[in-house]
Amino acid sequence: MRARRIIEGAAFGPDVVRLAIEAFEAAWAEIAERFDPVEHEAIRERLAVAIISAVREGSNDANQLRVAGLGAMGRAYPDRFPPPLPSSDTARSKEN
Repeated sequence: MRARRIIEGAAFGPDVVRLAIEAFEAAWAEIAERFDPVEHEAIRERLAVAIISAVREGSNDANQLRVAGLGAMGRAYPDRFPPPLPSSDTARSKEN
């Protein structure tokens, strides 16, 4: 798969590549069903690039990389990532 090769080919050490792949796989598991299978390869590549960008900006935690990747995808495809509904706790705090 090209997306994984994008990450593996980046100029990072093996530990950073491992974290980036871990973040990529976790993020992809969360969003794959939001896209048509025909789109998957292109979307995976875009996610990989977003995670590499987060690494270059200094993130070195798999969860931070996952969140950065998901955020980039949400900005790129807002129709696929509707805003979350407020929880009952959030609604109550706004009432007070």
